[in-house]
Amino acid sequence: MIEYLKGARLGLAFGLVLVILPLPAMASGKEDLKFAKVLLGEGEWAAAMNFFGLAISDGALTTKQLSVAYHLRGVSRGKLNKHRLAQMDHKKAVLLDPNNVEAWSSLCYQHGANSKQFDTAMQACNKALGLDPQHGPSYALRALVWHGLAQPGRAETDFAQAITLAPKNWGIHFNRGMFYHNIQEPVKAKHSFAEAYKLASNWERHGITADPIFKAYDVSKKP
Repeated sequence: MIEYLKGARLGLAFGLVLVILPLPAMASGKEDLKFAKVLLGEGEWAAAMNFFGLAISDGALTTKQLSVAYHLRGVSRGKLNKHRLAQMDHKKAVLLDPNNVEAWSSLCYQHGANSKQFDTAMQACNKALGLDPQHGPSYALRALVWHGLAQPGRAETDFAQAITLAPKNWGIHFNRGMFYHNIQEPVKAKHSFAEAYKLASNWERHGITADPIFKAYDVSKKP
């Protein structure tokens, strides 16, 4: 899962839709972790955060499972704009499992997008890519760090690599659209937004079409 932009900054938080989902009866930590992943995949950030917390506190998870649970709770918290807590969870995740590529990638996002610590963000993205040179989302997040460091050429190169590695990841296309918008390349921005919209699921489209910058490009209307 890749973090993505809202307007001129990272961290798009969707309006939550209340959905009644069956709760696991007498769930163990592993069952809570599994259910939390389902909730996260459906955009139920608050419920997912709570179930990841239950899984963590149960005491039944392995070290690697705990790392995953902390990381994904961090993702949920980030979606709810609880960025300080999200950063703490991602740090805990990489302490538990230093090979957790996605947690390093999310640390890159949190440091770059929210605390504006671009050097620390770059180190986290480079760590993720050192562990997995084929991890497209980390290239996309490093591109945003390059942009924050006023190096758009390097940002464009990393975005191109990210899309080569993960062409169907709508979040990468969306982030590249925001990047092109910010450097005043409207034709490229519109193309990237159109790709993001095409690849996003219905509930994800609901969120991105509410973004005022995305809205201005009018790519969601049928010709």
